[in-house]
Amino acid sequence: MKKVFKIFAGSAAFLTLASLLMNLNGCKPQESPSIYDPNWKSLPQPVVDSLSPAGSALAGLDTVAIYGKNFSPARDSDGVYFNSTLMNGASIISASANKLLVKAPALSGDSIRIRVYVLGAVNFSSTVTYKLLAAISPFGKLLIGETANGISAGSDTNLYVSISNPTLPGTKDEGIFRFTSDGMRFPYALPLSLNLSWTDLKFGPSGYLYAAKGAKAVYRFSPGGGTAPQLWAAKNVGNLSVMDFDPDHNMWAGGNNKSIYRINPDTGVAAFAFNGNVHSIRYFDGYLYFAATNVIIGGDTNVRGQVYRAPVSTGSLGTPELYFDLSTDPSGGSTIYAITFSADRDMYAGVDSSDYLIVVHPNGQFQRTYSLYAASGALNSPCKSFAWIGTDLYTTTASGEMIRILVRKPGAPYYGLQ
Repeated sequence: MKKVFKIFAGSAAFLTLASLLMNLNGCKPQESPSIYDPNWKSLPQPVVDSLSPAGSALAGLDTVAIYGKNFSPARDSDGVYFNSTLMNGASIISASANKLLVKAPALSGDSIRIRVYVLGAVNFSSTVTYKLLAAISPFGKLLIGETANGISAGSDTNLYVSISNPTLPGTKDEGIFRFTSDGMRFPYALPLSLNLSWTDLKFGPSGYLYAAKGAKAVYRFSPGGGTAPQLWAAKNVGNLSVMDFDPDHNMWAGGNNKSIYRINPDTGVAAFAFNGNVHSIRYFDGYLYFAATNVIIGGDTNVRGQVYRAPVSTGSLGTPELYFDLSTDPSGGSTIYAITFSADRDMYAGVDSSDYLIVVHPNGQFQRTYSLYAASGALNSPCKSFAWIGTDLYTTTASGEMIRILVRKPGAPYYGLQ
């Protein structure tokens, strides 16, 4: 019985193998279904007619409207190429058959190639050339080791900048230079025989350029420059590092003191109580605004950066009130180094948070408008001094650079030149 079973088992295995070989050799393979659809037709080619803003937009900031036809109302089916940068899906703000809204990517150039595709359409749109401007870019030319400090705009629409070079032996100050709109620089005032450069510069009445550097004095240079500074105010003042003028040509100055000072050549010096380290000061629309740290009010000290404002009337300063507190910034800033205003009441503040520059609206809300530029390194340290020329804002930074910011709206009135 054992031998018979072995023969039967071997025969069964042979039959199974033979049957498998017959199936492999004698049967045709099963064909996969074709993906070809003889009834399929391509959607119409998308067409780009125009873009808005016309001609150019600010890279990383502006919303670009693309007008045309044959776009998909389903924004996930549309795509826009800025050179090789693709904006699609959630990066498209809205879509309709005739209009796409896209935030401009952080890509700048004079000849950005824009194309639109639609899923289901064989062809892209034709290429449209567009300009994307860098909202923040370097300005002027500094030599190796040089740093830019205080900055001011003159009535000639040139910039005046205090420059020093910490790498030099002996005297570090290099003087004040005039920069034209194309970044060319020319000497304006001689260097000091000291290591301290000017922390703030402001043009005042009759074309004088006023300067402060954290000492118990304000200096000024004669119109046209070329001479040594004159001591202008040194009596009954504290350590002054920042200043501004009001419509009556009173100078308001501050620093790390217990007072803010009004200086007038006719009426003298007046001190108004404010205990704190004032980093920036600006008169705007009937108020004096000042950014400070280590503010002591009622025995309590607030170390974090704040902006206060106080009403100004006939040369007198009213009670300061808190205007903006940097503790609302989730990126962790602790100091506001500089403030200025645009004509529409937005406050631009140089801060030591990761954005380095924020925009505070009149309602107290702020925007991290330039975060993409900070992340890319185009702005790599806090703004420390501001000056407006037309609709452009210029700044020197904590790292000593000079930067131009295309704001595209005018600054608030400056009364030192009026």
